[in-house]
Amino acid sequence: MVKSVDYGYFRGRVLVQKQGSIGGYKSVFVKLKELHNELVYPTFGGIIMNPFKGRAKFFAGDLLEFRTNDKGVRPEVYILKTYKVADAVSASTTVYIERDGYKHIPFVGDVLMVAPDVIGGTGKAVTVTAVVKTTATIGGHSVDVWQLTVSASLTIAKGKVMVEAEEAGDNKAMLVKNINAVADCDADMMFDNVADTANIGTESEDYVDARYLYTPALGGLMYTHKMSPLPECILKLNRSNVNGWFKVNYYDMRSIPDTNYVNNAIAGVEEDIEEVSTEVSANAPKSGETDPTTATVGVLGGTYTNTTDNSVFMCIAISGTDEKTYTWKKITFVE
Repeated sequence: MVKSVDYGYFRGRVLVQKQGSIGGYKSVFVKLKELHNELVYPTFGGIIMNPFKGRAKFFAGDLLEFRTNDKGVRPEVYILKTYKVADAVSASTTVYIERDGYKHIPFVGDVLMVAPDVIGGTGKAVTVTAVVKTTATIGGHSVDVWQLTVSASLTIAKGKVMVEAEEAGDNKAMLVKNINAVADCDADMMFDNVADTANIGTESEDYVDARYLYTPALGGLMYTHKMSPLPECILKLNRSNVNGWFKVNYYDMRSIPDTNYVNNAIAGVEEDIEEVSTEVSANAPKSGETDPTTATVGVLGGTYTNTTDNSVFMCIAISGTDEKTYTWKKITFVE
């Protein structure tokens, strides 16, 4: 039996040209001064498990899931694909998705759902059965949209964000379970993906077309308005306190120290200061309007001044354990 495959050897250069539009470019990362190694990476990447079903791209600043097994190895990469609803949908199988050069492209066969309240949550998921690149009149204006036909009727408010689901049906789970990585630059996916998606992550050589191997950054700091549309469940993950910035898993420990370590260090310094303060207070010269008694607290060699007659005493002995007794001796100055 002869098996036909699309790989081989060519001692030279092969030029392949295809025509189409897959999106534009925006500078999404916040640039900080005096900070090096803003983006850090794992020592190895993984296979993208949910590539686009046609020629498309994901963008710098797109959020990803870097999913490993229980031993922390054999990673898989999942793209958080998001699609913003351009107009309200009321019990319909037609959904309009915003279309421009800076948003993800939907394809027939995609399984989508309105983003749940929590990442990885459940909801009604439908299969995209048709995609038309067109315009629609929304709010009296002509808007570029993707017109999707889906497998079951939906009711969606304008502006909601749709994401990928594991499978179609009611109470189905969101595909991406955790956000812990970021795309560091735009990535053009110019090849058809693996036809047998069920085996995309296996070691089997029985696959056709392209497998995408990718190493994402383990966090980043981005301008929110330049990112792909983000649903509320993702916005809740934002660790930035700066309005308009989005931060996730920022690993530069020099810029974000461990708060427990800092708090413990501060507490230790405060204890040292209190101890030194107590010691200084105990060693300070004493004074009063009468002569000191055996109950007048002092330290060996410490002095006490009677402010009435200016006589000076020295503590020459301390005895006792729980209730200490202090022996003071008047100092005689010889003229």
